[in-house]
Amino acid sequence: MATKAKKSRKKVSASDTDLAAAPGKAKTTAKTKTTAKTKTTAKAKTTAKAKTTAKAKTTAKTRTPAKTKASAKAEAPAKTKTPGKGKVRAAKSAAAADSNSSAKSSRAKTSATSAGKATTKAAAKTGAKAPAKAPAKGVGKSAGKSAKPAKATAKTVKSAKSIAKSTAKSAAKTSAKTAKANTARAKTTKPKTAESKAPVKAKAPAKAKAAANVKAAGKAAAKAKTKAKAAAKTTKAKTTKAESAKTESAKAKTTKAKTAKTPAKAAAKTASKAVAVKQAGKPAAGKAAAKGKAAKAAKPKTVKATKAKTTTAKTTTAKTTAAKTKATKTTRAKAAAPVTAPALPASRPAPRAGRTSPVARRAASAARRTSLAARPIPPKPAGEEQPATAKTPKAKPPKASVPAVRPTPLPPAPRRAPALPTVRRAAPPPMVVETKAKADSKTEPKTESKTAPKAPAKGAPKGTAKGTAKRAAKAAAPQPDIGLAPAEGIAVLGKSIARSDEILTPEALDFVAALHRRFEPRRRDLLKARAERQKRFDAGELPDFLPETRHVREHPWKVAPIPHDLLDRRVEITGPTDRKTVINALNSGAKVFMADFEDATSPTWANLIDGQINLKDRWHADGLDWTDPATGKRYVLGDHPAVLMVRPRGLHLVERHVEIDGAPVAGSLFDFALYAFHNAAAALAKGSGPYFYLPKLESHIEARWWNDVFLHTESALGLHRGTIKATVLIETLPAAFEMHEILHELKDHVAGLNCGRWDYIFSFIKTLAKNHGYILPDRSQVVMGKAFLKAYSHLLIQTCHMRGAFAMGGMAAQIPNRSDPDRNAAALAKVRADKEREVGDGHDGTWVAHPDLVPVAMEVFDRLMPGRNQLDELREDVDVGQAQLLDVPQGTRTEAGFRENIRVGVRYIEAWLGGKGAVPIYDLMEDAATAEIARAQIWQWLKYGAKLEDGTQLTPALFEKALHEESERIRSEVGHDAFEYGRFAEAIALFHKLSLAAEFEEFLTIPAYALID
Repeated sequence: MATKAKKSRKKVSASDTDLAAAPGKAKTTAKTKTTAKTKTTAKAKTTAKAKTTAKAKTTAKTRTPAKTKASAKAEAPAKTKTPGKGKVRAAKSAAAADSNSSAKSSRAKTSATSAGKATTKAAAKTGAKAPAKAPAKGVGKSAGKSAKPAKATAKTVKSAKSIAKSTAKSAAKTSAKTAKANTARAKTTKPKTAESKAPVKAKAPAKAKAAANVKAAGKAAAKAKTKAKAAAKTTKAKTTKAESAKTESAKAKTTKAKTAKTPAKAAAKTASKAVAVKQAGKPAAGKAAAKGKAAKAAKPKTVKATKAKTTTAKTTTAKTTAAKTKATKTTRAKAAAPVTAPALPASRPAPRAGRTSPVARRAASAARRTSLAARPIPPKPAGEEQPATAKTPKAKPPKASVPAVRPTPLPPAPRRAPALPTVRRAAPPPMVVETKAKADSKTEPKTESKTAPKAPAKGAPKGTAKGTAKRAAKAAAPQPDIGLAPAEGIAVLGKSIARSDEILTPEALDFVAALHRRFEPRRRDLLKARAERQKRFDAGELPDFLPETRHVREHPWKVAPIPHDLLDRRVEITGPTDRKTVINALNSGAKVFMADFEDATSPTWANLIDGQINLKDRWHADGLDWTDPATGKRYVLGDHPAVLMVRPRGLHLVERHVEIDGAPVAGSLFDFALYAFHNAAAALAKGSGPYFYLPKLESHIEARWWNDVFLHTESALGLHRGTIKATVLIETLPAAFEMHEILHELKDHVAGLNCGRWDYIFSFIKTLAKNHGYILPDRSQVVMGKAFLKAYSHLLIQTCHMRGAFAMGGMAAQIPNRSDPDRNAAALAKVRADKEREVGDGHDGTWVAHPDLVPVAMEVFDRLMPGRNQLDELREDVDVGQAQLLDVPQGTRTEAGFRENIRVGVRYIEAWLGGKGAVPIYDLMEDAATAEIARAQIWQWLKYGAKLEDGTQLTPALFEKALHEESERIRSEVGHDAFEYGRFAEAIALFHKLSLAAEFEEFLTIPAYALID
């Protein structure tokens, strides 16, 4: 038996030598010699991720079975020897066998421990310098290569720990198993043999001997188990220490690998170092491991290997925090670009789809996001699918080209309208234009306009939007495809006008339709809300500050910064949109020109389209000019024009010449949409922007509606949020109680508030029309320095400056009289006094109605306001409440004032029906607001039978008599022919109807609109 044990040890030594020289052969031998439980452990540990340390593991595993077999064979003779004649010899042999077995177990443990240490060191060195293998399926090659040193080190540390632990466990299990086997054999074999060969008397001593042998075997097994545990603890301590050192080394190697220019170079460098180490005299096992690793570095991993790798990584992660961190980093570094896995071996079925480890999925997702953020991905050509296994190019990606489906930029043609989506339709016929069907709009791809950004100007002012040049460059960037509704459902009912096709492009009409469909229902709801509130006022309720918005009024906040070209608005001029007025106003020397589509324009179809053409030419034409056909005088836009702002119509008006889905579009949306669509980008490119005045708002809810319109427009046209700026006219009594709220709703888009004094007077009368305690005196006695007008203007200044917005003064309606110097001097004196009051109160600018008044107002503001504005004038002394805002001025009602209201009302309505919105009457530039005041006062005086200062009570009969007499006076003033061939008869009839109506008509322009084309 001793000879057998020696032969067994020789075989084990030979096997160890073979394994060191040929790892593949050693692996096979180990598998055939290991027990069923040991085979399972070897399979679990032989993973694709741990290929680098496979040889070291195999060596350790082979030595473990060798030790087990040696122990088993050394103990076997003691079990099979029979008592009897050779009792003494058997006892001696058993003792020798026990001694032999203990010595062999001790040598096997020591050899395993030494082999584990040597393998750990060799594998760690090899892993730190040898290149890692190809990444598995779903893992990017580039990331895999860059993380090879760190991966190899992490694998080595894990492998060393696993080897030591498995060695100790195998030794303990084998010893226990051998002891059990010896006990069983002692119970069966020895009694039978003793009975057959010895006399009956020898049975008792034989049993005692057998029991002693069993006891000795048990002690030997317990001793071996204790030694195995001690060896495991020692190995674990040493492995932990080695692991810490290798973790630091791996971090350094990972950093170095990341800084390499390309993963390929880093891998080549690592491979070179590994070869150099091998040539310097590495141990045989280490050389073999490095050689095997280098030979298999380029082989792709299978899905099977990936699955096993994930399991091993999870097990090791639970044991040590350092290894967990390193494994996680390694996995994330590898997940960049997927590679195709080879066919699975027939010995194992393919893994089920979607069964990837959650840890691997999270790591892959994080790495994928990092990879996408780190480098741009060129867009796919139209109609071409990119393969799932496509490699990410390592070279710098080319500049992303515009896909074929995207529009191409238009050449810089200043007079051309920007082309946005949908196929172009033919020019409209004379009377009715129906747009093409939805199917036709799909025949061509959508296009968009691109305006070249203007180069940033040096020294552009900051603090508003960081300079107009910067805003222009942003806004002039390629606009996105706005994807608006198709042309179906849009009908243009107006007559064809020269160049109207430049304004009513299919794309522009689509934009109008989109706004209509989105915001028209809300507009109607707002008008209903107005009517409901007016009923409450008619029932006796008075306007007041809203309790539910107290926090907005009391909380500190500011509006968004104001563009630099709107920081100085000391004088603004207003007027209609005809070509001559536009040129003269822009050249007037005023800081701002407000082109008015509302009160100063009669909304005939020709006026509206012509006005849009003129404003478009301001931004797109090489030069805006006009020649008077009567005199031949030529008007040309100067080099320093005023900043252009546009006032669309109020919410109450519609544009009946354009229908969307069978309903007329809102006039406010029509005017705003066409101007913004055609000119927003061009205005920004020239250092300005899309600036507007908003008329006749009555609540902050209406301001919210406008803010939503602005947001939608900015999104649709590719403008940055806050690009559109608006100044709100506070020209209604309810709005005066919600100024803070209005600014708050529009705080990203608002530039200021304006005192629209004439409309405000009209609104005061209209709002309190059925309250006999609020009857006003003659219009000429209702002035800005008294009562409710003074209170509201002071409150407006305080509110605006508190919020960082401009407080604009009101209109000076006087016009010069060049033919009469005395009357001219009187008019200019009134203008000067009015502007001195405004600048003294703290206004940041004012309005004038005629170019000759610009120098007068400019001189006053230059003298009294040296800075660009008075935003620092907070007016904390102002204390205005409901009583002050409803304070009626003291004055008288005279017959002269009564009759003047009739003449002004009739003359203005006649001019408005004839296509003129701004009319000079009695040395004042009158607009729709003036006519509204005239007819509203007469209605109220007649409603309550007001008495004139001479005691005459006003009645309907007196009104009809005065109307007839004043009509004849108008005939004499304008001439018989002008009166007969004009539209005075219609104007007189309308004025008569409005003045004697049972219910107060909200706006005279609503019934008057039905009388124009």
